[in-house]
Amino acid sequence: MARITRTRMNQEADYFANVAAPRSDAGAADGERVAADPTRSDYTRACAATAAKTARSNAAEYRAIADELRAGEIPEGLDLT
Repeated sequence: MARITRTRMNQEADYFANVAAPRSDAGAADGERVAADPTRSDYTRACAATAAKTARSNAAEYRAIADELRAGEIPEGLDLT
């Protein structure tokens, strides 16, 4: 198994914190916007609300992964190879 350097872990942490999490936040904001739009169908609004909730959860998970990587830990299930 290849050893992951601290530099690589920090690069990955930066990606999760500065790219993946903000992208999910943007998706969540879009979903929340659609969910609040009264011109959309109830079904569309419900789907958008669910997608927004999932995106917010993903963003939080990406930030947690970044924190673990910065602490020198590789989160379980994360493949950095």
